[in-house]
Amino acid sequence: MADRIKSYKLSPQLRAEIGSARHSEPRINIDWSAIWRVRLPWKTIGAIAGVFVIVIAGYMGVEKGYGAIAEGSRRAQAEREQEYSTHLTQIKSEVAAKATDAYSYAVLSQEYLKNNDAERAQAAAELATGSDSKWRDGYVNLGQIYLSTNQFEKAKGSFDKALELDPTNGEIHYFLSLTYQELRNNEAAKQEFAKAKEFGFNSEIGG
Repeated sequence: MADRIKSYKLSPQLRAEIGSARHSEPRINIDWSAIWRVRLPWKTIGAIAGVFVIVIAGYMGVEKGYGAIAEGSRRAQAEREQEYSTHLTQIKSEVAAKATDAYSYAVLSQEYLKNNDAERAQAAAELATGSDSKWRDGYVNLGQIYLSTNQFEKAKGSFDKALELDPTNGEIHYFLSLTYQELRNNEAAKQEFAKAKEFGFNSEIGG
């Protein structure tokens, strides 16, 4: 059988030594007064902080300024567009009172064009097609007006309308060929010019 664990009483001398060792552990002393005595470059820090604040404020000011300029530009553009739309409406109303049918509007448009009044020429030509949507020559006339005023996409649309009414008209294909040239679509221009010749249209330019 294993021996019983014996218990021993510490001698008064050993107990005193252990107690002395426990109470003699080193302590960490912090000199707080030394920390407060550290001199930081407060002027430099303040200057840097001031510059930082100025930079941020300047950036926000510039951004806000650009936003205000952009918004002002958008409003000005919208106002100009509205004014021009009102101007065209007034012109169309004025022109509408000077003719009564599609043919007379078309004739009026050509007169305005000869006098270099593009806005009234366009208004009269548009009134002509509006008065008779099945009149082929009304669309041809409108296409010519658009072509002469450099509105090439609109010219193409008008000549396309005319071709819907008369697909084998060589003159319309010729004008469409000229329009495609202005639109820098040379392949389509060649095709339309070939159709113009096929349907018996001859022009002084390449005819």
